[in-house]
Amino acid sequence: MGNKSKNNNCAVMAGVIVDIWHCDAGGNYSEYGGAGMQDADYKGVHFLRGRQTTDANGQVRFTTIFPGWYPGRAVHIHVHIFDASGKSLLVTQIAFPAAVCDKVFTTATDFYKNGKADTTNERDNVFKDGFANEMASLSGNVSTRYILTHTIVVNA
Repeated sequence: MGNKSKNNNCAVMAGVIVDIWHCDAGGNYSEYGGAGMQDADYKGVHFLRGRQTTDANGQVRFTTIFPGWYPGRAVHIHVHIFDASGKSLLVTQIAFPAAVCDKVFTTATDFYKNGKADTTNERDNVFKDGFANEMASLSGNVSTRYILTHTIVVNA
């Protein structure tokens, strides 16, 4: 994943902090639960969350599972970007192509037991106003692995 500064001719942003988090195969988040949207209580557990600082090329690399989904949301990864001093620069999400999601959720049924996501990017309450800037590029396949690449432009 790469980061670029919109206000600086889209120059790469080295030394910024990138946090990501997403739900597990069953649609549950760590650090949440027990009531409301998530019955499973994972408030005291920490998984599928990461933080890295961008390198000289403005890039970070994370290794994780393919995100699951939960009712009312399309498949996504949350991202929060901070400058080196910890000031919040951007909170956003990464969207996934529906065809890839459908392939994962109908092929890896031993892991993803919820089937296809019930909400498309177009009907998602976060992405419904447009998701072109949030759409991930994926290469690979469900048998080996997917590699996601995504550039995030930050107003900084």
